[in-house]
Amino acid sequence: MLNTFNLYPLHVFRLVARSGSVTRAAQELFISQPAVSAHLKALETSIGEPLFERTPRSMQLTQAGTVVLEQVIRLFALYEEIPAAIDAMRGRVRGEVTVAASSTPGAYLVPELLRQFQQQYSEVRPVLRVGDSAEVLQWLLDYQTPLGVIGEMNIAEGLQSVEIGSDVLQLVAAAGDPLCRVKQVKPEHLRGRTLLLREQGSSTRAGAQSLLGERLKEFERVVEVPSPEAIKQAVASGLGVAVLSSWATKLEEVAGLLQPVRDPLLRHSRKFFLVKRQDRMLSGSAAALWDCLTTCKPKTVSRTLVAANKVKSSRIQG
Repeated sequence: MLNTFNLYPLHVFRLVARSGSVTRAAQELFISQPAVSAHLKALETSIGEPLFERTPRSMQLTQAGTVVLEQVIRLFALYEEIPAAIDAMRGRVRGEVTVAASSTPGAYLVPELLRQFQQQYSEVRPVLRVGDSAEVLQWLLDYQTPLGVIGEMNIAEGLQSVEIGSDVLQLVAAAGDPLCRVKQVKPEHLRGRTLLLREQGSSTRAGAQSLLGERLKEFERVVEVPSPEAIKQAVASGLGVAVLSSWATKLEEVAGLLQPVRDPLLRHSRKFFLVKRQDRMLSGSAAALWDCLTTCKPKTVSRTLVAANKVKSSRIQG
């Protein structure tokens, strides 16, 4: 059976599985719908199992289709790494490499590390893909990216992680809010207030829920907001309070827009991890990026402080 395989029908199958539609796969491949169906039929005949359950609206993978898709994704990930492996054999590191990151490290940690990486490997073109932590883990499992950076959360079996940085999660309010002057926050201080939380799948949300615990019940409302920038603006406008990264609020604190509460029980350190699949052998630019991200010293906080001090200085001079 394996001798009859070639990559193109597997590629067609992969696109149909991804889009859930023969029509969309045909459009992406620039071939006709009957041609897509013929490739799928030939593949199903070779395997001896139906790969899709066809409905009027979509194509749903069967159990056999799910098994085949997992292997096909792995196959194409290896296939696409062949040029990088050949370059590595020749002692040359170049080409494009993708690293996925959740929003906080994607904004404040990874860009600085990628800058240091490019100073060492000028021929490599790193691509940063940002999502929430759950999305990053799924992209790793699906072979859509070789490397990911996330905050503290449960990591699935089959993934390897290495700590590469840390920040502080803290409850913040608008600057001048009386809550910020309270040394020990009690239930009456939170009563009637709105807590703004990141979306499900975010490590910042998981960290906020862990930090607040039973105190979540002390807020009048808990509102989900998927954008950290939107949360900062809402808090600065007095629409609520939020648990945010110390990196994310540094400039707003210096600018007099946001302020962390004084209660030490409402802040804690959080680690960030570089993650990859255990069974994925990295080569070429991906291997070089893994080595750099695990050895480079992040200067994100110090660089942010420098920028923040410049803002503070310009305000004083003004």
